[in-house]
Amino acid sequence: MKKTRAVGKILAEVLVNRVPGKRPVNLVGYGQGARVIFYCLLELVTNYTPGQYSGIIEHVVMAGLPATAQPVVWEKISAPIAGKLVNCYSTNDWVLSFLYKTTRATRNVAGIAHVPQVNQKIVNINLE
Repeated sequence: MKKTRAVGKILAEVLVNRVPGKRPVNLVGYGQGARVIFYCLLELVTNYTPGQYSGIIEHVVMAGLPATAQPVVWEKISAPIAGKLVNCYSTNDWVLSFLYKTTRATRNVAGIAHVPQVNQKIVNINLE
């Protein structure tokens, strides 16, 4: 799980340098791929200015995300996104539930729960 932070940082750098081109990108990830996107978004808002990341990301879809569902964090990571930030979750994902809760001691996991809609960008989809 520690490597996803490093890869997220690299993805943020790639996006800010406009390696994919000048058109906005859509990011879609499942599981650890979603976690990479999560850390990419955190990297953008933490270490870059809005002028540097503005217009790069159109929409983001993350499914089965093994990361926090805290409203403060989700409001923060939604900043670089022009369109929607979609959290696809399943309350029946017992593997994610078990693994994340035993290692993190929290019940606030985005991949198994609804994320509070702190702004109009955030959309929750229950995959059950």
